[in-house]
Amino acid sequence: MTSNVTLVLGLCFAVLSLFFYKYLDNVDIKPERGIIDSWTNFIKPPEKQFQKLAVGINSNVDIIVSGVALLNALKILPGKRENKNVLSNFNDLQETFAFYFARGSAAERPFTDQPIYQKIIETAETLNHVEHFIGGNAALMAKKASSLFPSLSINFVGPVGPLLERLMPKAVKIPPTCRIPKDEVHLIMEYKVGEQWGNLSAPVANRFITSHDESNSKIVMLEAYFESIKTFQPDLILLSGLNIMDGQSPEFFDERLEKMVSLLQDVPSSVPVHLELASMANEDFVRQIIEEVLPHGVSSLGLNEQELALVARVGGWSNHAPVPLSDQKALPNVDSLGLNEQEIVFSSKSLNGPHHDHFDDYNGQPEIYKISDIMLWILQKYGKSSNHPSSRLSRIHFHSLTYHIVGVRDTAWSNVDKATAAGTQVAGLQACDIPNLKEDLVELKIPSRFKLFSGDKEKDFDPHNPVISWRRDDFFFVFSPVLVCRHPVKTVGLGDAISATGLMYSQFHS
Repeated sequence: MTSNVTLVLGLCFAVLSLFFYKYLDNVDIKPERGIIDSWTNFIKPPEKQFQKLAVGINSNVDIIVSGVALLNALKILPGKRENKNVLSNFNDLQETFAFYFARGSAAERPFTDQPIYQKIIETAETLNHVEHFIGGNAALMAKKASSLFPSLSINFVGPVGPLLERLMPKAVKIPPTCRIPKDEVHLIMEYKVGEQWGNLSAPVANRFITSHDESNSKIVMLEAYFESIKTFQPDLILLSGLNIMDGQSPEFFDERLEKMVSLLQDVPSSVPVHLELASMANEDFVRQIIEEVLPHGVSSLGLNEQELALVARVGGWSNHAPVPLSDQKALPNVDSLGLNEQEIVFSSKSLNGPHHDHFDDYNGQPEIYKISDIMLWILQKYGKSSNHPSSRLSRIHFHSLTYHIVGVRDTAWSNVDKATAAGTQVAGLQACDIPNLKEDLVELKIPSRFKLFSGDKEKDFDPHNPVISWRRDDFFFVFSPVLVCRHPVKTVGLGDAISATGLMYSQFHS
């Protein structure tokens, strides 16, 4: 009798323990742990992967330093905060760096005065913890794609000096015509979250980039890039570098942009072309890119949140309504568009799109529904749909510090949810410089409740199901949060790594 009672009590204790620990698992598990586990089981490459990748046309050596340490060494103190399109002197550097440092927003500006820029570089080289790294959107995307898929054949075209050639992966093919005698050097001024510069404090970790170069700013490798495509015959084209022309004259910009448009005409429609934009300050230049390049053979475009907002401002928008075909100047032949939080807001501002006034008071991460509104507007205005059957634009990948959204026409792209998750996962991995995510090194920064579009009801976020998908009109959207690195090692190149990862995990249907 006693043994039976003992057995029953033991079984009861075991059952209660099982429920107790199961309860603790559900209640006490960190949301970061739930997201990491979900991604691990969820992310898979597409059934048919890209085999031959052509990447161009900007590249350089990045000198990465502490922005605050460099300014202190130059005896530059915070003062007026003002966004300058180009930098001509120390005062322009102080005002523009302060403008973005206080917002925690990434930015890139050309430096017009070569002697002053050279003095800044020489001072940077004297600091502690100076790093030399592969730079340029195209070179960084080639590097990331090479590491993700070692069997991928990559042909890279861009200005490559002696140091950059040593830094580039050996698996990436670089034609002899790309060699230049002296490396182009860009300055990456990084800062950490909470870092102080005088009376200013950075709300998030980010970077400010400035440069003075000839090869990239005049996109001298443009013709060589398209010539190499003819012989290489890729099944995916990644194109970037237009942003480096920000400091050029309107006449020069017009001439080189027109040349790019003409060269794009020779790209077969079966090969997707991805155009990666980066931080730009000239609204007219952004407007020209959107209105002239997108309608002429680009399959994919990459931008950040500032660029997307600038796009929307230039183009005009009204209450989510599809843009009538009669209002279109031209229909784009692009398959994919990529943006980050700075670029998307600036693009909307330039095109007079949804929430175009957000750029002027932009501080931190834009609300999720605002980004979805702008993405839907771009897809409606420029994308392939029943209203625009001849357009090729069928994909937008928005990436920011805290979340990503990918919008597609899913007859053209598949594996979209896995690609979105892969892009968000690599952001934390690269920022922390770790092979596997750990919940104590990263944190979830999106709100616990949010709405997906204007007018929608707020939804609760479930960390055990972090990849959210939905349909709106003719388009399919996917959302996934970023696990933000608590103590980032590098912020530069994250957008390029994200865009390359998202594309390589996507499958295109021509």
